[in-house]
Amino acid sequence: MAFNLTWRRVALACVLVMAAAAVLALRSSPGADAQEPASATFVFSGIDVSPSNGHANLGAGTGSDAGTLGVACTGAAPRSGTRIVGQVVTQLLPSATVLRILRNDGAAITGAVQVNCVVELEVTPTGTRAAERFKALASTR
Repeated sequence: MAFNLTWRRVALACVLVMAAAAVLALRSSPGADAQEPASATFVFSGIDVSPSNGHANLGAGTGSDAGTLGVACTGAAPRSGTRIVGQVVTQLLPSATVLRILRNDGAAITGAVQVNCVVELEVTPTGTRAAERFKALASTR
């Protein structure tokens, strides 16, 4: 039994293969609800904080509910003495960003210091307000 390959059969086979590929591609692509919100990254230098036994709070409007997606802070000043910032542990809470500030030997710091923070914020009106809050913290010196 011979099988004739006519142009109609070849065209039908190509259409079926392309349709199967399209269905597979549509099923494997993520939906619109899987998209991340648009964000922007900012660096705020010289934020004045006064930790008590190593604990500091950047205040209301700096948390995840305010459009903050992430925060990482490090020491800025003083650069010598007993309050030199060696470690900054950053925790993003819904209402605020809290810090644990330690010397390089692990001892908690009490007193005025400055930190630099890299902040990722949503590109929304809420995120804009959070950016203004961080900017105000950095410009208080």
